[in-house]
Amino acid sequence: MSPAEPRARRLMTPTALAAAALVSLLSLPALAQTAGEAGKDEKKDAKKLEKTELPQVTVTATRVATDALKTPVSVTALQGDELVRQNVKELLNLSGAVPNLQLGLSNGDSGVLASIRGVTSTNFTEIGDPAVGIHIDGFYSPRPQGSLALMFDLDQVEVLRGAQGTLFGRNSTAGVINIIPAKPDFKSNYGWASAQLGNYNAKQLRVVHNQSLGDNFALRAAFMVDKRDSYIKQEQDLRDRGVKLPSADGKGQFTPDGKPDTDQRLNRKVSAADAYGNSDQWAARLTARWAISKALEWTGGFEHFQNSGAGDIGLKDCAQAEGTKWACGPKGHWSTIINVPGKIDMTIDTVRSNLVWKLDAQTELGYKVAYAVQKRAQHHDDDGGQTWLDSEVDIMQPWGNWGRQHAIDQASYTLDSNYKSWVHEFQLKQQTKDWRYVAGAFFLNEKNAINFAQDNLVAAPYAMPQGQFYAQPDRRIESQGLFAQGDLALTERLTATLGVRSSRDKRSDNGGISAGLWDASTPWYYNGKFKPPCEPGLCTPHNGSDLTLGMGPFAGLGVYPEPVVNSYSKSWKKSTYRLGLQYDLNKTDMVFASLATGYRPGGFGDKFDTCGGGECVDGGSKKYSFLDYGPETTKNFELGYKGRHFNNKLELSATYFNTQYKGMHVTGSTAVGQKKLTRVCADWEPACDVVNAWKTENIGDAKIQGLELEFKLLPWAGGNFSGYFAWLDAKVKSYPTYDDSWMCGYRQEFGAAECAPVYLGSDPSKRGRRILDVTGNQLPYAPKTSFALNYSHDIQLGDFSLSPTVGMRHQSRMYFTVRNLDNDKIGDFQKAYTDWNASIRLSPAGDKWNVELWGTNLSNNIIKNWMGQGMAGGYTFNSYNPPRMFGVRATVNY
Repeated sequence: MSPAEPRARRLMTPTALAAAALVSLLSLPALAQTAGEAGKDEKKDAKKLEKTELPQVTVTATRVATDALKTPVSVTALQGDELVRQNVKELLNLSGAVPNLQLGLSNGDSGVLASIRGVTSTNFTEIGDPAVGIHIDGFYSPRPQGSLALMFDLDQVEVLRGAQGTLFGRNSTAGVINIIPAKPDFKSNYGWASAQLGNYNAKQLRVVHNQSLGDNFALRAAFMVDKRDSYIKQEQDLRDRGVKLPSADGKGQFTPDGKPDTDQRLNRKVSAADAYGNSDQWAARLTARWAISKALEWTGGFEHFQNSGAGDIGLKDCAQAEGTKWACGPKGHWSTIINVPGKIDMTIDTVRSNLVWKLDAQTELGYKVAYAVQKRAQHHDDDGGQTWLDSEVDIMQPWGNWGRQHAIDQASYTLDSNYKSWVHEFQLKQQTKDWRYVAGAFFLNEKNAINFAQDNLVAAPYAMPQGQFYAQPDRRIESQGLFAQGDLALTERLTATLGVRSSRDKRSDNGGISAGLWDASTPWYYNGKFKPPCEPGLCTPHNGSDLTLGMGPFAGLGVYPEPVVNSYSKSWKKSTYRLGLQYDLNKTDMVFASLATGYRPGGFGDKFDTCGGGECVDGGSKKYSFLDYGPETTKNFELGYKGRHFNNKLELSATYFNTQYKGMHVTGSTAVGQKKLTRVCADWEPACDVVNAWKTENIGDAKIQGLELEFKLLPWAGGNFSGYFAWLDAKVKSYPTYDDSWMCGYRQEFGAAECAPVYLGSDPSKRGRRILDVTGNQLPYAPKTSFALNYSHDIQLGDFSLSPTVGMRHQSRMYFTVRNLDNDKIGDFQKAYTDWNASIRLSPAGDKWNVELWGTNLSNNIIKNWMGQGMAGGYTFNSYNPPRMFGVRATVNY
């Protein structure tokens, strides 16, 4: 398929048809027999129990199944049926569902940002690591793009908060999210099918079937498809004004030529079904469970996910921009002008196997293995239609224009990527009356390949193109860990926990190539396929129709100058531990205290010339660095209470935590060198000798403390009340190199504190930065307070049951940078908001079917989950959660 070819619809591919057919075939035997009556009776008994007391929730937070209220870990379990009713279909939908969990999206590379208690990561490259470990049924999932996969047919989702470095290992400095699919059931044949319609032409189908093939073998098949039009009005970018040349009045004059200014190679008019912000994805899973003998059981499965959507796009914050010259106007917030239509073609194929051997009544040996292949191609319009106002475009002179150009035309292209990973884990578990332990070994091997390119097609000084190409055929991550954790009953009520893990991590880049120039002073990008119609600085060098597929990313690596080979490796090792005490006040209440550590390994980037292509101030040239950074660690102390009251009608949990966060990883544009100049830096660019690179660095320490309260209550017959309250005090402890560069050109205009002066001293780690002391400022993604309240009620109407639910979530102001700029027009925050969700379900006795009306974000809040500075003025440009969604869902159970 050529790059310009429209995206093919993926829904009815042979794989999708096969998955749907498999589900249908497995369903046939169940419709013809009554073998499932025993299972249905058990479900009815469970529902009766739920009406008189809260059911016990089992979690695997300690790698063994335990009662959640007897588990000395801050963990919240969300049940699968609850997630369906709340219309949760992917990880992003869980933001705010549990205390101190925030989720965001990096649009250009489909990376999911996960933050727990203010600890997070913004490096989504093929060798970057998250701070929140994502696990699927206990199997570690390494790449953050995989978090976009559909969540369907789940038993539950467990969110563990705080360092989990002993049992869950690498990249759990913030915590762990464990997504647990439903398992095959030996006892009966049953299933359900659900069809859903919603606004924005939303359509969703879920089908699940469990097939028992005897007392010791069962299959479970699940299928889900989700399609929705975009809520964003996407216009085709055909704007034309040309460069601004000198004029007699000194104001300059644009030079339109009847052709669009921006790249037209991929530009086309798209419908709402194909615009940024749409949904076009499906997934299928087949799981087998085999009790080979009384002592030996195997569970294995295959899962496929396909995302053929357009991805998401950044948008201006119209509320902030209102009343300024950058106001959005009548088109409103949900609109954009695009010349690179969005495209995601991502598949994830995963095979998982879990073998458990019960050596005796107390001892169990297990082996887990998973193999995953993630492939992705993506086109993204990075500028999202931003452009300078006519009055602000600078005049092109014969010597060029180093300021604001007549157009902004930036895009990124994941031409192809192939991420392969193997995960192995061996576990030995043993339990007696007075002690139990889990010991094991963990092995991870990733081999990742990607071809990625970035375009900046209207760049200073002559409005010609520039760009970079990154060909990384073999980037590897290897990780090994040995771990053990045990609980010992010191007395009848007092239990001690001790755990330790030794981890080794290695990263390597083998034969990768970075090529291209962030230099637009020569016409190299055109690859000899086009010649500008004039000398540089005298006219518009190209319009969007002049660019061809024989240029830039679509012509391949070979057309990019100055290739640099990236071959490098580095390794780290670290030991983490967990200490704990648990005291049972009685059979239903307990208190606990723990001290646990977490670790995220260091890393490196692409080979980079710290002399910026010239001569360094200390002599020499072409001094290359791989932009190394060190590990990040957390040490988390917790003091908590969990208990049941009023005959199991009330559950309470409370946790105080205190976290020491050291070596924080922050990714952004960073000073890495200093070059000699043959000119004097202009007043508006006093540090033009500083060489900057996009890299991750260790920026300092933070102190985090807080309180989390959770409850569930059956207040009266038919009622169910739940919620949480969280207080979070996450503050910077040290950040000596913070660069106060947020919206510097517009601070004075909007009455904000001016940016700090540029440091021009001799310290290379600070030179060129606007050094500001941010000690005591709040960490990003760490609102000080948040709470949620949910209520549902079962109303009996003869032979029918009516079940309304209502949920409310509130969070205070949340910052996206440590600057904490409190300004209504250019501030770096999401203002406080309250979000409402609701549903009402009708079902007959026996629950053979049900129909449900549902709505999310009923308050229609415009909520940012990622924030950036505008490219063309005094406004912010951000990623957002979806607007109000509502619909109807019909489900048939059998």
